[in-house]
Amino acid sequence: MKKVSLLALLFMFSFCGTSMAKDPCFGEGGACPGKVNMGIPGGKWWKMPQVADKLVLILEEKEKLDTMYLQHRRQMIDLHSQVEKERLELEHLLDSSTFDAAACMGRFKKLQEAHTDLTTERFRFLVQVRELLGPERFQQLKAKAWQHRMKRKHGRRHPAKDNIPIE
Repeated sequence: MKKVSLLALLFMFSFCGTSMAKDPCFGEGGACPGKVNMGIPGGKWWKMPQVADKLVLILEEKEKLDTMYLQHRRQMIDLHSQVEKERLELEHLLDSSTFDAAACMGRFKKLQEAHTDLTTERFRFLVQVRELLGPERFQQLKAKAWQHRMKRKHGRRHPAKDNIPIE
């Protein structure tokens, strides 16, 4: 029974680590198409003149975005650190000569909670951006980001989305 529990736990841990390593969202301001960021770009996109001009961002909105982003990045740094600490503690338990399956499962739950906190913070920032921009400009931002991703991915614009007005 101990061997089965250990193998199941190792499988779960391996899967968790592998999926996070491949996750484009796991990192600095990551853009995650179709995931938590709902298609908005990562980083300080409002600092790019072509985006700011097309969204008609005023100075107060840019300053608000700067403030929100700084708070968000500080929080993300703390949350990433918490994920890494939980991962380290789980690895330590798994490598320990005296294996305790219950302790490993408890630590695994803490790791999952740390990931949930990270995802929640990403979504909180998305909600703040949506509130600031309103529905029309938010959709324009998403369309602009999608076009940019397609252009980078394929070296050209995608014909189906090229006709979306970003005015």
